Amino acid sequence: MIQKTITFLFFLTLFFSLKSNAQSRSQFPVVISVFNTASELPGTGYFGVFTNPIHPGISIGTEYTYNKNPRHQWFQTANLAYFFHQYAQHGIQLYSEFGYRYWMKNGLHFGPKLGIGYLHSIPEAQVFKLKSDGEYDRKTNFGRAQFMGDFVLQFGYEFRRDNPIDVFLNYQFFIQMPFVNEYVPILPNSALHVGVAFYPFKTQNGK
Repeated sequence: MIQKTITFLFFLTLFFSLKSNAQSRSQFPVVISVFNTASELPGTGYFGVFTNPIHPGISIGTEYTYNKNPRHQWFQTANLAYFFHQYAQHGIQLYSEFGYRYWMKNGLHFGPKLGIGYLHSIPEAQVFKLKSDGEYDRKTNFGRAQFMGDFVLQFGYEFRRDNPIDVFLNYQFFIQMPFVNEYVPILPNSALHVGVAFYPFKTQNGK
């Protein structure tokens, strides 16, 4: 209950922040990435994200930049993502991050992001319930609501044109809780994102 309340208040604050400042931002990017996940701590094996089989995911979102400094950028993201972890779960994520981005003169940029949000976990394994007559009945499982928090290291390059396109590589570590209270209350996950950001929308004050 506490994590749901924190997540709700966080997104409510983000919504009013974006709404009140929308006219000061020329445009919002569309940020799309594909990624692979692993139930690993950071640095495990090959960064904990090169798995066999692949556990694929896709993410779409946007971001709002709080300042106009050409080198030091502070921003907020809003993301919707889905991933599939074979034999474990389907995950639907709705979360936001606060980030810092340092820009170099050649278009390269890097920096960290820190966020929280909502994760809906749907078990991949079938669940059966034992009936009074000794037979098993398949149980419908629509999943459960969970809290997630993440930390990201981002690296990217922007092609500087009239309508810029940004390509990036993000290493994300996120936790979900409570996963299984009896033996894994907090599940660590690592994900490697490869994506692109572009700017199809402009406000009335856009360039």
